[in-house]
Amino acid sequence: MNYTFFAIGWYIIMRGLQVLFEEYLDKKWYKILIKVVTIVMLYAALASIIVWYREIHLLGFSPTK
Repeated sequence: MNYTFFAIGWYIIMRGLQVLFEEYLDKKWYKILIKVVTIVMLYAALASIIVWYREIHLLGFSPTK
């Protein structure tokens, strides 16, 4: 369950950054920031799915049943 909350938290951070920095859409630093946060979010989501089905430790959390 910790992985799921971790992935959801990163999604919330990504969406929050998009809303906060909406006026900087054409800036290079904004595009890099959003891509980095998106990659971390996707990794967390993938880790969440793998742990949910295979119980593999990827982010340091022990999977709960």
